[in-house]
Amino acid sequence: MALATEHLIDIDRKTGEYVQGWPRIKQSIECILTTRIGVRLMRLWWGSKFVDMQDKPGNEETLMTGMMAAISAINTYEPEFKVSRVSIDAFDSTGDITITVEGVDLIDAQLKRTKTTI
Repeated sequence: MALATEHLIDIDRKTGEYVQGWPRIKQSIECILTTRIGVRLMRLWWGSKFVDMQDKPGNEETLMTGMMAAISAINTYEPEFKVSRVSIDAFDSTGDITITVEGVDLIDAQLKRTKTTI
């Protein structure tokens, strides 16, 4: 299998314009983490169990399960990014989860980090 030398091109979910590189990867990570498995009609297998940790107690077991679900889903469905670290920064009573994902952009071979609230 040949290694890719350029980033994939996608459509920005907010503007409808083309997006490529790190902005596309960040969008993909957020989409993976916010999509429940079984809700996409043509891809029932796609998504993650990370969002299932909302409305659960914020104990250590729930946090570890959520982090493992995030790592597994991102590494499975995002071909241009390899996760090296995930941390849950905030888990509040409203159900909002702030997560930081760190890893390597496999095309540029650079360490990247994104922080998002779900």
